[in-house]
Amino acid sequence: MSGPPPQRRILNCGSIVLTPQENECLFGHLGKKCTTMSSAVVQVFLADRSSWVKRCCGVVCLVKDNSLRSYFLRVYDLKDGRQLFEQELYNNFTLSQSKPYFLSFVGDTCQVGMNFANDEEARRFRAAVGDLEKRQQRRTGDSAVNNMVHSNLKDKERKKKGRGGKKKLTKADIGTPSNFQ
Repeated sequence: MSGPPPQRRILNCGSIVLTPQENECLFGHLGKKCTTMSSAVVQVFLADRSSWVKRCCGVVCLVKDNSLRSYFLRVYDLKDGRQLFEQELYNNFTLSQSKPYFLSFVGDTCQVGMNFANDEEARRFRAAVGDLEKRQQRRTGDSAVNNMVHSNLKDKERKKKGRGGKKKLTKADIGTPSNFQ
């Protein structure tokens, strides 16, 4: 008899700008139970009133974090081996493209822009995020009311907030969205 079918392991997708050794170094920084679905060399900018302010430079990864059961955009510094930026992908997350090499999105506190070092990497990155968007739309369907699930709280903070002896909310306690501006 044969055992259970082998699980498909998703391979990390490295940057085409980096060397194989640099990509392996990047994969080592991702953490346990994390896989990068697309990677690219970028500069990250944050919107400050009417101009863009450079936040950091590094390698952006579209990370599937199985331990947190979510997807993230994470920017890593290969030299120091540390994470420079993180944005959790939320329902209805979309990337805008004003130039072939520049993608932007609505972040937690402001508009975020990514200036890609390579147009092809920008195209691949956008396609990978687009695939996730399509999967999300198929899962939720085109309902009139979309639930916004978005939190930048760390996992421990999420668990703490859930406690506290308060009565749990049910679907009946939550009304439909109204009065948006």
